[in-house]
Amino acid sequence: MQNRDDPADDAFEQANDWYHRLHAENVTEDDWLAFREWCSKSPNHEAAWEDVQTFAAEVRMTLAHPVPQTHRPSHRPRHLFRRGIVTLGSMVVIVAVIVLLLPSAWTDRFRADSLTEHGEQKTITLADGSSITLNSDSAIRFVSQSNGRGVALLHGEAWFDVRHDATHPFYVLSGNGRITDVGTRFDVKYLNHAAIVGVEDGIVDVSVNASSRQDRVRLTAGQGVSYGPNGLGGAQDIEPSDISSWRNGTVIFRQQPLSTVIAELNRYERSHLLLATLSNRDRPVSATFTVGHNSTALPALQEAFGLRVFRLTPWVTVLY
Repeated sequence: MQNRDDPADDAFEQANDWYHRLHAENVTEDDWLAFREWCSKSPNHEAAWEDVQTFAAEVRMTLAHPVPQTHRPSHRPRHLFRRGIVTLGSMVVIVAVIVLLLPSAWTDRFRADSLTEHGEQKTITLADGSSITLNSDSAIRFVSQSNGRGVALLHGEAWFDVRHDATHPFYVLSGNGRITDVGTRFDVKYLNHAAIVGVEDGIVDVSVNASSRQDRVRLTAGQGVSYGPNGLGGAQDIEPSDISSWRNGTVIFRQQPLSTVIAELNRYERSHLLLATLSNRDRPVSATFTVGHNSTALPALQEAFGLRVFRLTPWVTVLY
């Protein structure tokens, strides 16, 4: 955890605020005058301002050219490293993950029949009275078959309230799995080639193609299962309130790694969160956060893990 009483850290936090303020569209001459006055009050302020600019330049360089660097320039300020600010290596890993994920999401936009933007939710009512609610940043495609009603969840999350019809079963295709309704309300999340199915009411059958075999499991209300390229996990009991809490503007985590929590929050936060610390990535998180315009997640994580925030741009926020 960071020492928040360190004067150098306080100066860096203030310089961070100045950086964000001076790069805003509504910056004024008075802002610049106040900034110059702040710089002149202490050598620590000037040094902190240099650190902030160095940090911002490094992050921009990494975002533009995500290539690992084995040698670091010797002239960089030593106290920049002492505070544990993001290393180029960790930034490369984070940015590489983002770059790998972006192409499929953009491809899905062209394949989708219905999708939601970042922070948006949408409910679709089908001809038979069933409904589908799409979570933030999600995409589905309708699948036409003579003996069934189906959709493909391309990415994201969707909640299904299905009118049962034994002669025309409803199913969801996602990744290498197929979820078949037996009259129910259920949730499916598909991200990074892994899916999670949760049943709020009724019954669903989940079948997954893995290698040369096919796995199957039947879920009842209050049960969930995950699957991916390696196959199907075992059915587990889950809290019914957790299954689709996002429809009420909250997300619930129970002993989830911090890195997983950050990835989920990025589906709701307006500024993309980059976790640039390796020491806390696997720390478990159990919490309920409000998401959207009145998000409580970032302040709570800062307090719990001693994380600091650097707002590189209005669209990118670095946690370190």
